[in-house]
Amino acid sequence: MKLLSAVFALLLAVGAHAQTLTTPGPNNGSGGVFLNLTPTGTALQFTGFSSYFSAAAGSAVALQVWVRSGSYVGFTTSNTGWTLVGTVNGVSAGSTTESALINFAAPIQLAAGQTTGIYLHSTTVGGGIRYSDTGATTHSNADLSLFSDTSRTGTVSFAGTQFSPRTFSGTIAYSVVPEPSTYLLLGVGAAFAVWRSRKKFQA
Repeated sequence: MKLLSAVFALLLAVGAHAQTLTTPGPNNGSGGVFLNLTPTGTALQFTGFSSYFSAAAGSAVALQVWVRSGSYVGFTTSNTGWTLVGTVNGVSAGSTTESALINFAAPIQLAAGQTTGIYLHSTTVGGGIRYSDTGATTHSNADLSLFSDTSRTGTVSFAGTQFSPRTFSGTIAYSVVPEPSTYLLLGVGAAFAVWRSRKKFQA
């Protein structure tokens, strides 16, 4: 049974290995910000983010999370083609301090090699997302490329005033989706562990 438990624990760990991509802090804001996420290799799961908010430290903030297949560029003035996947709640750490990680109820799937547009917009009065108007608009690591150059002000998504260039400031949290062959190999291991434990019980 110990072997079986270890195998299943490994199955869970493979699919839940957390990674992050962090961009520079803000000097502008606030409202909402657009970003494109493109996995550079295998598929990823976008699990949450942290950012900076204009509200005082300790203040609650609510944020809408919008998603579209493909780049957000050219699609920042209307919610047509976008899907509101949920509203998440976070806590501001102040305008110059990055918040704690805000996790999604369900991860957003990012297909390998394909761009997914993301729009994060605070609906809290006085608690908008802050962003930057200087520096690079593209950031990347071995797993993920992030592009961001557009923001909108106010507390209503797709409303307010649009500004560019404005870039996301904060951290993107994600996990790598294992290849099917990895799950197959681990599944074989789990099946063997079950067979071995039954043989031991019957002996």
